Amino acid sequence: MKKFCWLSLLVLSSLGNGLFAQFQGPVYKPDTSVKVYAYGSEKTLAWCGGFNNPQVQMADLNKDGLEDMVVFEPYLGVRTFINTGKAGAPVYVYAPEYAVNFPLIDGYMILKDYNCDGIADLFQQGGTGFAASTGYYNSKNQLCFKYYKNLYYNNDANVTGWVNAYNNPSDIPAIVDIDNDGDLDFLSYNVIGGNINCYKNMAVERGYPCDSIIIELKDRCWAHVYQAYWRTHILNYNCDETGIGPWSGGFKVTHQGNTLCLFDYDGDGDYDYLDGSISFNEMTFLLNGRIPNNPTGRDSMVSQDTNWQSNGKRIELPLWPAAFNIDVDQDGKKDLVISPNAANTSENYKCIWYYKNESTPGHPSYVFQTDTLMIDKSIDMGTGAYPTLFDYNKDGKPDLIVGSDGYYQSSGSLKSRLSYYMNTSTPGHPSFTLQSTDFLNISINDFQGAAPAIGDITNDGKQDLVLGHSDGTLSLFTNTAATNNVQPNWQLSAQQQTLKDVNNNIITVGGYAAPLIYDLNQDGKPDLIIGSQNGRLTYYKNVSTITGVVSLQFVTNNLGNARSDPKENFGGSSTPFIGPMDSTGKIYLLMGSNSGNLYRYDGFQDGNVTTPYTMIDSQYSYIDSAYQAYGTTYGEYGNMRSAPVVGDIDGDGKYEMFVGLIQGGIQLYQEGIIERTGITNISSPNNTVIQVYPNPTKDNITISLSNSLKEDALVSIVNIEGQQLITTTAAAGQTKINIPLPNLPSGMYVCVVQVNTNRYYNKFTILK
Repeated sequence: MKKFCWLSLLVLSSLGNGLFAQFQGPVYKPDTSVKVYAYGSEKTLAWCGGFNNPQVQMADLNKDGLEDMVVFEPYLGVRTFINTGKAGAPVYVYAPEYAVNFPLIDGYMILKDYNCDGIADLFQQGGTGFAASTGYYNSKNQLCFKYYKNLYYNNDANVTGWVNAYNNPSDIPAIVDIDNDGDLDFLSYNVIGGNINCYKNMAVERGYPCDSIIIELKDRCWAHVYQAYWRTHILNYNCDETGIGPWSGGFKVTHQGNTLCLFDYDGDGDYDYLDGSISFNEMTFLLNGRIPNNPTGRDSMVSQDTNWQSNGKRIELPLWPAAFNIDVDQDGKKDLVISPNAANTSENYKCIWYYKNESTPGHPSYVFQTDTLMIDKSIDMGTGAYPTLFDYNKDGKPDLIVGSDGYYQSSGSLKSRLSYYMNTSTPGHPSFTLQSTDFLNISINDFQGAAPAIGDITNDGKQDLVLGHSDGTLSLFTNTAATNNVQPNWQLSAQQQTLKDVNNNIITVGGYAAPLIYDLNQDGKPDLIIGSQNGRLTYYKNVSTITGVVSLQFVTNNLGNARSDPKENFGGSSTPFIGPMDSTGKIYLLMGSNSGNLYRYDGFQDGNVTTPYTMIDSQYSYIDSAYQAYGTTYGEYGNMRSAPVVGDIDGDGKYEMFVGLIQGGIQLYQEGIIERTGITNISSPNNTVIQVYPNPTKDNITISLSNSLKEDALVSIVNIEGQQLITTTAAAGQTKINIPLPNLPSGMYVCVVQVNTNRYYNKFTILK
């Protein structure tokens, strides 16, 4: 069976089959060394990227005997947090290097040990409802997974043949040992109604070893309960063999939108549960009466609390809360973590509620602790962070200013703020210290979206502030300070609260305006470049002739033909940065995207505003913000959104890259060693193209060239660290090159074909 130890899969991206020269390898690597302080303490998870719809699970990621924390967000990927504390006193540290060992995950993620080896296994939606992968440790003692199977059964009298165990897309099922026989069972809401199916694992009953999952549909109406359109569940509900009960005609025919969390609330040996519904902000708790009432009978819910906890801190978490039964504090008793399950329409800051299990025998007690578990230790701006670097206090060090799409409001809308982190670095000790979470008090303006750009757009010698908004418009804050040598005094312009051009037309780019102030045409006046939802760049030339008055003239909405996510038909969410980004000192255009990939362009530095720019990276430094460290990408069709900015924050000569994420937080990357190739020629992606197959492969590849080689070529196989592992020569005239890959482990590699001073490359994966 193939082993899916997802060491570094799909870490590269290319434009179709286009391949680009100037292959550098990884220039940046994830970093957490820059300290961030707020309110007298350190934000120890500052650079983990924020949280919106987290599903929180536990597993021993590094085989040290301590449970670590794993957070999955649908369509966004996995983040991993190593426990550096001890039993009863955990200390979770963001460790992105473990996330790359997880496969692509769909829908939900549940980590449970099904095969009794003490190692967490992984369950997810898959293509059928329940897909299982087996956990194991690699040579570095890192938790990895290999696919096991999708779950099917064949004991349904109403259906011929094998049927998949069903889970509604977006629902979260329950995976527990429901009958206490030593193997895991599977429960989810029925596709035809509001009752729960129980898929029993028959491995023990059939005498199979513990490493087997063999399921049967055992109960179409588990626990005699039905969840209709309202909070109150119907108890003592009975289904016939089709799963239809006596009242079903008056209820919904199908059911979408439930999150199940089964746990033994009162410690009596049967499973009670919390149920989240897509229709409500609250959760319903249902108490199981099988034990002690009828220990040998069916599970049966006997009471419910429709606003749990009625006698404590009531869950009220917009929208569609989900509960997770995990041991957060590592005291041996599983706690409850609650988070919203509705993407893009739910609470995006106070979104991890923690109830500590303080139960004693016969006295269940879950006590609310916080609604910002882990969030209070991170930089989290709600949804869609936009960082920028600027020396605000004029001490010679760039400070960090962060805007966002906004924080969730009770009305369902978002309200944006700016946060200001002062650069408090000392030699060898880079750091930021929070000064304000509502910088400039912009929250009073009810902006939806605040993507900041700083530059002298009014041509008076002082740095102004422009904010881009989610509706595609912009606002100007003019600098009314006496000079540019003192701290700016930014005031919302009375004339340009909604920025207009020289013809008095409102400047708008359709959606998600991401401005950049930069003298593109090199005439000495800073121009306005605007990224947008459609993935392209809009360019306004600064034509001001009066000091202190902004005057912008529209030039193009397709600057340089540069585009984020060029395959995406519905928008790429371009977020531009221009400046040096490695120790070569050369200035490039870097754009974030809807996919999370970073696109790098060349060809604008001479003031060119008319001809196309050259894309030289479609995943700069292998960074994909869907996964935090050279991780698995979900492609160009997710809503991951990245917004990069680069600078040297501590004057050590190395650059830091800050990448804002859709989750509202920031990833930090540190410049490493650049591969010096000496190659300067850049080939158009329409010239010679190489394809690699089979892909994935096991022990060999074939390189197919669209045109025969006109001269000998050097062929190299490179790993993601930029190390050349195999080098060979291909003779002129060839169109196919066969390369054996002896003893290379599973992972992602790059095939590089060098013809004279031009290089072409493509990615491939080894799976063994």
